[in-house]
Amino acid sequence: MTVRRAGLLVAALALCLWPASGRATDPSPEILARGKYVFATAGGCGCHTPPDAVGQNAGGQKFEVLDGTVYSRNITPDAETGIGKWTDAQVANAIRRGERPDGSRLFPIHPYKYLANIADDEIEVLVAYLRSVKPIKATVPARSLRIPVPPLTVPTSPRVAPREGLERGRYLAGGAAHCADCHTPRRFDGSPDDGKFMAGGPGPEGSLPSNITAHYETGIGRWSEAQIARFLKTGVKPSGQEAFSLMRVVITGTSAGFKDLTDADALAIARYIKTVPPIENKVR
Repeated sequence: MTVRRAGLLVAALALCLWPASGRATDPSPEILARGKYVFATAGGCGCHTPPDAVGQNAGGQKFEVLDGTVYSRNITPDAETGIGKWTDAQVANAIRRGERPDGSRLFPIHPYKYLANIADDEIEVLVAYLRSVKPIKATVPARSLRIPVPPLTVPTSPRVAPREGLERGRYLAGGAAHCADCHTPRRFDGSPDDGKFMAGGPGPEGSLPSNITAHYETGIGRWSEAQIARFLKTGVKPSGQEAFSLMRVVITGTSAGFKDLTDADALAIARYIKTVPPIENKVR
């Protein structure tokens, strides 16, 4: 093996193994801006900053699920009550695989089945941004469940995020934006009923997300791509009604949210949503 080939192999292995390596130091303003934008595409992780939270990402949102009670965790870089002692790899695994550093599983109210689709190049900057947020000492109550945490199949994360077009929309909607997490009804154990993919129904916190498949009568088949994109950024429907419940949360976000999507990304998501097969399911 030549020296040049060996060097290329080492470089490739280093890239493939991220984020198994240690913590990055002193990220540039550009990296933090990119990370904040990925945070925006995830709705600003609004569940981790409920209205009564002591600060951004301090956790404490209570979720009454069919088999118990769970709370959103403190994801600030506080060393005692947050993620301050976690490595970059451990933060990435919690986000994308639902795995805590001790090996325990997060309850799938955390949408790791979808966040697993965040690409390596975007999870890296997202972790850097999460570390830049003010650390807050805030203890969150332990979860109380009557059954074990359900195991979910986690897809392999892509290496690089698509940059434009329909594939960009599919990537965002099926990843950071986790549209299906709320708009696909859940089974009794909290797992999604993929037979009703995006067809709406009972969702987190007793919400009733809409059917956003292309069904003309019970979904949003009559909405144009431009109308969907406008709704994602403003929360205003073609009828003039405004979004509420968890949709309002992810649009508003915290330090960033869907309102901060670029026009191109909002339109890409809209284009993808228009391709979701129609399912007849009247929600409201």
